[in-house]
Amino acid sequence: MIIRFLPLKNIFFVLSIALLVSSNGYSQVEPVCGFVATPEAQERFERLLPQIKKYEQEYYNKSLSRSSTAISSIPIKAHILRTSSGTGGLTVTQLNDAIANMNAYYANAYIEFFLCDGINYIDDSTYYDFETNEQSALTSGNNVNNVINIYFANTVTSSDSGGGLCGYAYFPGGPEVILMDNGCAINGSTLPHEMGHFFALYHTHGPSNSALTTELVNGTNCDSNGDLICDTPADPQLSYSNVTGACNYIGTDTDANGDTFVPDPQNIMSYSRKECRTLFSPQQYARIYATFQTSRNNLSCPSFNVAFDANYTRDCSNSLTVNFTDSSVGATSWQWDIDGDDIIDYTTQNPTHVYNEGVFDVTLTISNGTSSLTKVYSELIEVGSNPINTTQLLFTLTTDNWPAETTWEFKDSNDIVLYSGGPYIEGTHDFTTFNETFNIVADECYTLTVSDSYGDGICCASGTGSYELKTLENVVIATGGDYGFGEETYMSNQSLGVDDYFIKNKISVYPNPTNSILNITLNQNSNLPDSYKIYNMLGQLIDTKEINNISHLKIETSTLNNGMYFIKIFKDDQFTSIPFIKN
Repeated sequence: MIIRFLPLKNIFFVLSIALLVSSNGYSQVEPVCGFVATPEAQERFERLLPQIKKYEQEYYNKSLSRSSTAISSIPIKAHILRTSSGTGGLTVTQLNDAIANMNAYYANAYIEFFLCDGINYIDDSTYYDFETNEQSALTSGNNVNNVINIYFANTVTSSDSGGGLCGYAYFPGGPEVILMDNGCAINGSTLPHEMGHFFALYHTHGPSNSALTTELVNGTNCDSNGDLICDTPADPQLSYSNVTGACNYIGTDTDANGDTFVPDPQNIMSYSRKECRTLFSPQQYARIYATFQTSRNNLSCPSFNVAFDANYTRDCSNSLTVNFTDSSVGATSWQWDIDGDDIIDYTTQNPTHVYNEGVFDVTLTISNGTSSLTKVYSELIEVGSNPINTTQLLFTLTTDNWPAETTWEFKDSNDIVLYSGGPYIEGTHDFTTFNETFNIVADECYTLTVSDSYGDGICCASGTGSYELKTLENVVIATGGDYGFGEETYMSNQSLGVDDYFIKNKISVYPNPTNSILNITLNQNSNLPDSYKIYNMLGQLIDTKEINNISHLKIETSTLNNGMYFIKIFKDDQFTSIPFIKN
């Protein structure tokens, strides 16, 4: 079965404003964020998390397989504010160093930043010492569309509180703008911190700066409280008063269970000392990657940009000929990796390639003779499909409590809609089950698309809706509900090939995160996997074991260090990789 996740709609969410640290020795003012986010906006973001988590899974698979290390290039427009006489302002060296430092962090999320069309110097003493209520006037005549506009000011001050600010940014859906105080821009951690907000990362202490986090130390509610990230420890809000100069936490706060917090003073998204913040966690990298794929992948530099089109991107036969057409701007040379193996396959501008069955990333790197840009189109080409052998398909859909958001279509290979349903009626079709029968013919390809207009699927934010597609013979082809804006399933009605053990057995692991026993679950305990291997985030083998009986499906993880791991489960010549977190 091949599944593609539909694009995520933008969401608006104003983000953080970090207060400046005083330069008077160690009598610092604690950094505070002006987090302008209504409860409704926070709820909307959390409802969209299922779609983001789909791409986080893609990130984990990408990290484990090491199939492609290509990094996508993201444009920055630097606006340096100076006095009316042209004095002051961030230097070119300081700017380049700040971008290079940020790139060193974000490479692990498979993205990098480059300066688009040089520096825009704004010589106006009005904005040199910037106040937040001047943003509209400043940006209206200077912003460049579809790039990250970063404004570097001598100082930044909150017009509401009068306090000095290190910087602020916006969640996806807000302006593509970041404001930075020059001193904070070059401290090594604040610019990556603000860019983290741009890619939908919360502070490690969660969305509130005025209340103790509700995330528990034991991690049992880590995916719904705090920063919604499970490999960052619960954080009571770090500060200069509870983190020493040696970057050790000395606080004594406890959570709702009475457990003492053990936060990470090194995390970039914390309020720890600026010099202590040196890392993102693996799941934070996954969140950055997922946000780029879903809501920040529209960024492009007007004069130098990498882009291309393909005449076909999917087919349910066993081969597909694809013609690629370069639509880049400013390119004089091209390098194509058309199958995600980090090997250059073509150097012509518009290559043609014949694909066999599989799902493939496509990467194009262009050069203008001086600089290079790269863009990775993740899982762009999909060849082959789930083989079935039947005359009818049975489709069952149970709505959540927002049925007007749900629609579906069943199409043939000519994109002709054969069957469809929804949107359903609010107040009438809430939590209602619909059953449909699809008559199909042999030697034909079909696509089922299930969509949600709000972007939170039919499970599990607003009830436990679900859908299932199976053959007349009761073979399940697809099932789901936690699909964000939607997902597609491709199938071809032909003689059955080799059974897909992992699809039929619906293998998963729980609890995830775990602090002791990790269980492998499957539909048929009479047909066990052959073995498993556990890898860390560096791809190093940590453990391996044959599975000879049901007891071997219980895995002791207490000896593992806390962090992200992957369990690779094998059956014959097939395997599946599942990420899990050890707390």
